[in-house]
Amino acid sequence: MNFENTHAYNFEGSIRGMRNPMNSWDKSDSCFGLVSIFDDDSLTDVCDAWIENENIKRRERGLEEYSHDMEDYNEYYNVLEKYEQWLSTEGILRVDEHNHVYEVAFIGPGDLNLAQRLVLAGNEHAKFMRQIFVSVDITAPLYW
Repeated sequence: MNFENTHAYNFEGSIRGMRNPMNSWDKSDSCFGLVSIFDDDSLTDVCDAWIENENIKRRERGLEEYSHDMEDYNEYYNVLEKYEQWLSTEGILRVDEHNHVYEVAFIGPGDLNLAQRLVLAGNEHAKFMRQIFVSVDITAPLYW
């Protein structure tokens, strides 16, 4: 029996759905995007978008924002580099070789923590997982 062409879809929608009951979409710290295989800067763009989203939350909590200013550019660059490295090694969901893009996803620590708590709370609370779709081609003998 062979399992080939496995794909998982709709993580972004699932995370939004997970936050629906408490209307806590603004607390989401995940980032999703498409990255060109040939353009190294497109991964930086996805990470920049995530950092900008984080800055809104940091501002609301009274924390110092990540900035492009030269004084704290090193901190900004370290955060950017950390997430770029994570996305390039762990965050690739799918590679579409025909269109030359990667689909990347960073599930932030806040969203991951909420997802884990909902799963541990039982099936009724883990309904967000029903929004994640999995597709696979199975090659098996006819008698199976």
